[in-house]
Amino acid sequence: MLKKVSAIKVRQNLGQVMNEVALKSDEYIVERAGKPLVAIIPIEKYLSMKKERDEFFRMYEELQGEAMSGEEESIDRDIEEALKKVRR
Repeated sequence: MLKKVSAIKVRQNLGQVMNEVALKSDEYIVERAGKPLVAIIPIEKYLSMKKERDEFFRMYEELQGEAMSGEEESIDRDIEEALKKVRR
């Protein structure tokens, strides 16, 4: 369950907040002056999000490397073909 709480309340009840997050998979948005500042989420969710992010950037770098390794000529040909078709 997603809960919003002030930074002061979190400071006063950190142990309880940690238990709710760890044991019940609750999530907290911590606010300061009514503005969201940070999130407290279960470690499993954090690790899953980090793994997905790392995989995304690994795939991105792989694709970027492929685009730079000689496929530029192929890309240029594709662009020229597309321009010819559009101009017709």
